[in-house]
Amino acid sequence: MAMGSKYSEYALVCPVLYGAGAVEELPNKVKMFGASKAFLVYDAGVKASGMAERITGLLEQAGISVAAFDDVKADPTDAAVEAIGEAAQAAGSEVVIGLGGGSVLDSAKMVALLLKTPGRVADHFLTTPGALEAGPAPSAPLILIPTTSGSGSEVSIVAVISHAVTHAKDAVFTAANSVILDPELTVTAPPHVTAFAGLDVLAHALEAYTSASADPLSSLVAYEAIRLVAANLKRVYDDGSDIEARSNMAIASNFAGMAFNNTGLHFGHTFGHELGGAFNLPHGMASAYAIPTVIRFTGKHDPERAAKIAEAFGVASAEEAAQKATELMRYVGIKKFSENGITVEAAQALAEDAIAHNVFFHNTVVPLAVDDFKALIAEIVTTYDED
Repeated sequence: MAMGSKYSEYALVCPVLYGAGAVEELPNKVKMFGASKAFLVYDAGVKASGMAERITGLLEQAGISVAAFDDVKADPTDAAVEAIGEAAQAAGSEVVIGLGGGSVLDSAKMVALLLKTPGRVADHFLTTPGALEAGPAPSAPLILIPTTSGSGSEVSIVAVISHAVTHAKDAVFTAANSVILDPELTVTAPPHVTAFAGLDVLAHALEAYTSASADPLSSLVAYEAIRLVAANLKRVYDDGSDIEARSNMAIASNFAGMAFNNTGLHFGHTFGHELGGAFNLPHGMASAYAIPTVIRFTGKHDPERAAKIAEAFGVASAEEAAQKATELMRYVGIKKFSENGITVEAAQALAEDAIAHNVFFHNTVVPLAVDDFKALIAEIVTTYDED
């Protein structure tokens, strides 16, 4: 759907198998694709938790051979995923399985694409001339299994990849064929990972809910995601074994992913992507910073939506919701900009590149010029450091 169009078009990317213990169905999912050689992508944290060993065992017991890459780094680069893709190609892999958080899932998406469409990742970046119009390139079958509740990548149609040289983030059209959403797999995520991932969910949901391209389905699931994060993030941060709160956060992440997949994001993630790359901040932290300003901006320009956001937070106004969001961010350890050595001027200096690197910037309910964006960045920095 064109951003800002008077029409709405919404869809679900792929089937999602949800529930505690759902991962036991993975071998059946692989066999549905007629595959007997799987390539498993994960990172050091998943390896240390024992989950990768469990998944490998499930597959091998079902007669499915497994090759693996076990060292995905945060914010994967084009060069890194190209190397993983070559390993998958050499192993003769027929299906790709991503097991982990957002960086792993995005890496797995690119590996599946490179299996069917070998070459350079940069050719598929949406800022590359012609890539947006060309749409998704052919990919191998892909199953995604999130182990954190954050990115929503499992149900989105893009992978977010960093340029190895410039560190700027870009996106590539590519999506999963099947998702297994098992909240039991998120229990081992440490508190800081849980916090940053959960705030990324909130940022996704808020930006999708306030997008110029909002549609009936995205509005429904984005609102529910906002409500679930507001009610459950503190709980799961304090007690990672709280399976009810983990389940609620898993659904919130999935719903937020469905929402922004249809609507796109806007200035919060435009800023967050560039901020994270420039100052080496975790994606969830970088994207979270704009949350209170997104709420206040909505209060000025879309009072009806702002009232619903306040309702989801259990308060009476957009300003109170922004304060609630700030309190939540502080509670889970999001540092002030000044504590990270970031000034207003340094943050504003990112504006032009942020717009150039993020095709969804103009997806706000009212148009934003560069100077408007710089003013919002100043508000993001000063209000979070002062509130």
